[in-house]
Parts: sequence; structure tokens; C-alpha cells
Amino acid sequence: MPGRPNGVCFDYGRTLVDFARPEAAIAAVGVSLAKDLALAGSSWPGTPAGFALALDQLVDELIRARQSADPWREVDFDLLHREAMRQLLGAWPSEELSLRVGETLQRSWVAGVAPIEPAVKVLIQLKERGMRLGLCSNAPFPPHLMYEQLERLELRQYFDAVIFSSEIGWRKPDPRIFSELLQRLGLAARAVWFLGDEWEADVEGATAAGMRAILAPGANAPSEGGERLDCWEDLLTLVG
Repeated sequence: MPGRPNGVCFDYGRTLVDFARPEAAIAAVGVSLAKDLALAGSSWPGTPAGFALALDQLVDELIRARQSADPWREVDFDLLHREAMRQLLGAWPSEELSLRVGETLQRSWVAGVAPIEPAVKVLIQLKERGMRLGLCSNAPFPPHLMYEQLERLELRQYFDAVIFSSEIGWRKPDPRIFSELLQRLGLAARAVWFLGDEWEADVEGATAAGMRAILAPGANAPSEGGERLDCWEDLLTLVG
């Protein structure tokens, strides 16, 4: 697909940012919410900090199990979070409490997210060239928390269009998320390139949607004969 694009879209995790589980920040959530959690008399035998860590881990396990069973449909995060609390406490928490704990836990994760600096530098240069930029990510967490995370990382400012799978209920490579991305971006698929780190979700999904798809630097996915960037600066050369 020759020619200079009018827009470039990016995956989020492992493409523009790296993640590491922020255990200290997660544990601190348990301490801060200890009075609300009412752990005394519940099935939980440990500390509030330990509860927060166990809850975060269990939520992740439930999400992965549900996604494995139905890979393209996004999970109901609030429901799974409440189920995880029930398993650890031995009783159903109120929806209000589960929501508050879940949002506080997710906000703590910003401590473990780090922008990939070469990628951010390329974002800035593409923006300076007048390129329309998009972000499209599989993320089961509440959309407002993901947008909040982008703001706190000072990344939201670079994008003309952002979409998370939790907003529409479908995950990449489902065509509906790419269709919504292009609509928000205001561009035809043939005028857009997509950068990501997963072969099926990002490359096959974006290609099926009509975009030129390229694996990001450092992607663990096999190229399967597709395009791959050796370094982020190569994208600027390709764009021209």
C-alpha cells in the first residue's frame, strides 16, 4: 500500500507504554480502604494490604479466563470485580463498594505504567507534521479510568481519536472496534497505518479492516512475513 498516510494509529500496552505490576501502590489501596472493606468476620484471613494484592491478582485471572472463553467479546469488568470480592470475602459486597474498590485499584496501576520514550518522540514528530493520530487498545477496564490514565501520563494530547475495547464491548481483531476507530478519526482505512505488538489482534485485525499494519519495535509476535519496524525512527522514514 504505497503513499504517505493521512493518519497513523497505535496500540497502547507494549507498543506505546510498558507495564510492571506496582505492588506497593496496590497494597496501599488495601490500607486506605481498610475501614470500608470490613474484613473482620469475612473469609479473608490476612491484612488489608494482602487483600488488595490478592484481589488484583484474582480479577486478572477471572478476566483472562473469560477472554480465553470468548476472545473477541470484552468482559464486564464491574461484574468480574464483584465476583472476585465475593470469592475472597465469602459474601457479595455491595455494588457501590465493589465499584469504589475497583476504581481505586485501577488508578493505582498508573504507578506501574511507563511511556516508551522513543515511541513518544515519534508521536510528537508525527503530530508536528500534521498527521492525524489514533489509539486503539484492548482494555477491559472502565473507559473513564483509561482516559484518566492517558491524561496522567500526558499522552492524551497527541491523539485525535482514542478507543478502548471496554467502550464498545468488542476486542481487536473484531472489525467493529477498527470501524469505530476510523469513524472517530474521520479517515478512510486506506489512508491509515496501524502499529501494534500482536499479530492477530493488531496486524491481522487492522489489515482486514483495510489499513496498512506494521509490527512495532520490540514486538514479540512473529512477523509471519509482514512488516516490522526495527526502531521507532524508521516509522518517520516510511511516512516520509
